[in-house]
Amino acid sequence: MCYSNVTDRDLMGQIATKLNDYRNPPQGGMSIDHVNRWINQFELTDRRFVLEETDRLMGIGYFSENDYRRVISSIATDEQNESFFQTAAFLDIQNQGTSQSEFLDLLREDCVEEFNVVTRLSQRQRVSSFREFIYVDDVLFSGAKAINDLIWFIEHFKLQNITILVYFLGGHTYSTWKIKDQLERRFAGRNISVGVGGGEFVFVENKLRNSSNSEVLWPKAQSVSIPEWADGQIHYLGTYRNGYVANKIFPDEQRRDRFETILTKVGFDILGHSQNPSAVIKPLGFSTFNGVGFGGTIFTFRNCPNNTPLAYWWGTYLRTGNRALDCWYPLMKRNVYNR
Repeated sequence: MCYSNVTDRDLMGQIATKLNDYRNPPQGGMSIDHVNRWINQFELTDRRFVLEETDRLMGIGYFSENDYRRVISSIATDEQNESFFQTAAFLDIQNQGTSQSEFLDLLREDCVEEFNVVTRLSQRQRVSSFREFIYVDDVLFSGAKAINDLIWFIEHFKLQNITILVYFLGGHTYSTWKIKDQLERRFAGRNISVGVGGGEFVFVENKLRNSSNSEVLWPKAQSVSIPEWADGQIHYLGTYRNGYVANKIFPDEQRRDRFETILTKVGFDILGHSQNPSAVIKPLGFSTFNGVGFGGTIFTFRNCPNNTPLAYWWGTYLRTGNRALDCWYPLMKRNVYNR
């Protein structure tokens, strides 16, 4: 996209408009003033660039309530799904969050016939009457939540000889493989087949062997400067991106490198205000792997994922008196487990 004839104020307005249905906005809603307050925290020479990249990224990676309703409605009204819905059972078993329950509520709005649902409180006899189960959710990042939920489900109900379809509106290639691999290996003696599908929103490339073509924020070594306070902390020392191949998220190498450098530096600056930063909260987002963070590029109207860069979600809209939180004003404040 060409931004040569677009003013900074125009860019702020475009970003605010893209985020206008975000569930946790500041007082007064998403506005130019709100975006201006956020962007003014960056170095003066970086502000215009960050506005351009953020506007472009939100245009690709922010999914609105209308996006959710459109895709879920198409699933509900697809005649090819009719027989499967009649014989399979949808799972409503998430231990954290409400995204799965909300997905099923939207599905009910458009399904002509009632479909089967199994919960954590279902009777074992009812659960055992099904051979096929569907685990749905909106966005897949690490896959840990789905894996933990499904391990509990299979073990609690002592299941075998079943098929589980795991379906996400958006996801990441590594965790897609990880879910199937971990579950089928763990329950190898039970004849349990796992399929992972979906991706009507997007499936983001983030496998190690494809780092050059990755669609998450994954900086090269020269883009990362570990601050003195974090020097020697091995959880920040991970695998860096090797090379560059153009893709939809990052069509320009120099802009990618610069964007990753800026967001990594800001993330470290934010963490530097915490006395004892969590080892899994990284500059580019939550991650249990060593490195500078997950680098998520998917955002939703429901919540800003903590796997995305801290620069987008860290802090609060109103001052709290907590130095670690008050050091940054977020573009999209997170709901901490929106349950």
